[in-house]
Amino acid sequence: MLTDRTIRDAKPKPSVYRLRDANVVCRGFGVAVAPSGKKTFFLSYTSPEDGKRKQVAIGQFPALSLKEARLKAGALREKVNEGQDPAVEKKRAIDARLEQRALGTLGDLIDLYVADLEIDGKRAAVEVKRIKEKNIPSALLERPAHQITKEDVLDTLTPIAQRGALVHCDNVRAYLRAAFELGLNAESMTRWRGQAAKFNLQHNPVATVKKTVSRKPRGMRALSRDEVRQVWHSDNLTAPMLLALKFLLATGQRVEEVLHATWAEFDLGQMVWIIPGERRKTRGKTSEPHIVPLTDFHLQLLDEIKRETGHDTYLFPAQGGATPRRYDVLTNAVRKYVAASGMVSFSPRDIRRTFKTLSGSMGISLEMRNRLQGHAMTDVGSIHYDRYDYLTEKRAAMAAWTSDLTEIVKGVEQ
Repeated sequence: MLTDRTIRDAKPKPSVYRLRDANVVCRGFGVAVAPSGKKTFFLSYTSPEDGKRKQVAIGQFPALSLKEARLKAGALREKVNEGQDPAVEKKRAIDARLEQRALGTLGDLIDLYVADLEIDGKRAAVEVKRIKEKNIPSALLERPAHQITKEDVLDTLTPIAQRGALVHCDNVRAYLRAAFELGLNAESMTRWRGQAAKFNLQHNPVATVKKTVSRKPRGMRALSRDEVRQVWHSDNLTAPMLLALKFLLATGQRVEEVLHATWAEFDLGQMVWIIPGERRKTRGKTSEPHIVPLTDFHLQLLDEIKRETGHDTYLFPAQGGATPRRYDVLTNAVRKYVAASGMVSFSPRDIRRTFKTLSGSMGISLEMRNRLQGHAMTDVGSIHYDRYDYLTEKRAAMAAWTSDLTEIVKGVEQ
């Protein structure tokens, strides 16, 4: 009779061997010991359907105890006595699971799209996850994707549009359309062939859904010199968020490039901030780092940031310190500031436009402003031939900008 000790002490051999239980309560019960040492409970029986001798696995020891295995074996033996074949039942269950997998849900489809975006390093992956959680009804997420209709899509988008979020409505539409397009073509992509769930899609239900707005409004907001001074000396922002806005304005870089910056990227001896290629918006087109020249004005800000946040890795750590601050944290802070101050609405992204506008007004050329801000230079000469880093010229332009910015913010509040 099998015991826990007998099974535990059983040593592997060059080939599989079986230890059978002498317990007559459940004939055919035993444990198979593989050369790898894996021990699997089984039940041997004669199939009542085809008369063949068969064996079905029950579970592995010690994850499954001997007592539990005996109970499961007894239940299977009862099925055999009632004319059922456990092996056939198990195959049917597997086939049912495979069939269910073949009919992936809308939630599965969106998850596939998110995974595809993440492989390509697209920041939109985070936004799509948020949209799935906040904008797609759970009942739709659980429905097989091939059953989603145009009406379902419209029912999802209409509440978003009716609350006035027209641009966001079109963003949700665009992401859903892209997700269904991926589902239609996943099996013809080497990346996903044989890996993605089968959705049985015959068409894209979003394709004929019209956009809410024919054209997205372009951002035009840039702060005036007086508004810059007002924000700079504000008491309506927390110190970390105010310093983030100041560093955005002082450097002209993108919001996430500033919020996700690490102290390791700064070479204060060489007076440069080196933004790695993988952190740039243009990382899909170039892996080259972006070099931002620093001045004494920046060093003073960096010293304030260090004293305020006190983090060894990130300039602007999130609560807990394991990650940097998210974009929406600064966006929400600015929204509250605008409401409290009565200033014309602006977003953190508008600070970059403010840098571009005000530095242009003081005579810095568009080319040099673009180089300072890390815009991709798309002409053939820049892409294929010009290897010069323009660091000397960028230093002069940045020095001119911070000198003017010092005059803007010097001492006086609105």
